Amino acid sequence: LKGCVIMKNYHTEFKFNLFVLGPMHIGSGKKYTKKEYIYENEKYYFPDMGELYLKIRNNEKLSKEFIEFMSEKNTGYRTTSLKEFLSKNNITDRDFGGYSIAESGYEFEKKQGSRNWNNARNDSLRNLNEIVAFVKDEFGNPYIPGSSLKGAIRTILVNEEFKTDDVPWKDGNNIFNEIRVSDSKPISVDNLTLVQKWDYNAKKNCSNSLPIWRESLKPLTRVEFTITTSSERARKLIENLSHYAKIFYQRYKNKFLSAYPDSIIQKNIGCPIYLGAGSGLWTKVDYHHVRIDKIQEKSYKKMKMKGNGVLKLTRYKKVKIKTKDGKYIPLAKDVFYEMGKCGFSIKEVDVG
Repeated sequence: LKGCVIMKNYHTEFKFNLFVLGPMHIGSGKKYTKKEYIYENEKYYFPDMGELYLKIRNNEKLSKEFIEFMSEKNTGYRTTSLKEFLSKNNITDRDFGGYSIAESGYEFEKKQGSRNWNNARNDSLRNLNEIVAFVKDEFGNPYIPGSSLKGAIRTILVNEEFKTDDVPWKDGNNIFNEIRVSDSKPISVDNLTLVQKWDYNAKKNCSNSLPIWRESLKPLTRVEFTITTSSERARKLIENLSHYAKIFYQRYKNKFLSAYPDSIIQKNIGCPIYLGAGSGLWTKVDYHHVRIDKIQEKSYKKMKMKGNGVLKLTRYKKVKIKTKDGKYIPLAKDVFYEMGKCGFSIKEVDVG
């Protein structure tokens, strides 16, 4: 039509499928203490504490005891776990809402001097630290925020396309505003497991467990996202994301992973990407500008890093994946997995 300007639609939609290869944790900021979960029958039960209180509040004595038990100032209250509190008050009910996570068998580390596995389990339970919670939606379902995936994508593009962390922010011309990443679809709590933090030191060629436990997605979990671009330049970046991800992984391998034995490095399935807490510094930095010397000089013990740091691992039972030719191959060569390691595939969607 004369006088009309036809605007080209640059909005493009991509389907992003994430495949969890090593236990992966996205934290909610919440931590569960022994006062907020129950371990029994090879499961961890995380009740809705508000619902629990509603069921006992009509009992004045019990209600008062519960408040004292939950108080951080209850130095004189000897009961230290929720299970002990319920048992002491003859409460056998477990119908308090919430959810359960089945143990994998690797939440516990056998202690020296323990006669059998059950004793080792009990010893470790007494020493179990807080459990860091996975992020969940308003219905209690785990999910991965789009911001977490977008951050991982940004790291890949900054390293392999822009070569600097300054370009996307220059003069307010932020290309990442033209890339929108949805939150993932809700994930069933059945896909959660508990894993302990392990560090592997390349120089000493040994692993060391730390008293940190995290709710994490199990290996083999599949998660779906939608990525939408609003410009042609953004579309091209996402269209070539698989290529950039493979180059970035090779950079990571050359700089860091090559120092470690092949027996603890997982093979890539799909295009490699690392997400969440515990995946390590080198999966998250701008390699062109990171000042490793400054990190090594940090005076705070929690921040200081020797050399290139340690490989972040966790333990989980052996699992296998079925290949296209019908064979089953293990995701890891041992019970050690790379924390946060995933694979992905991406495909442009025809939205008509």
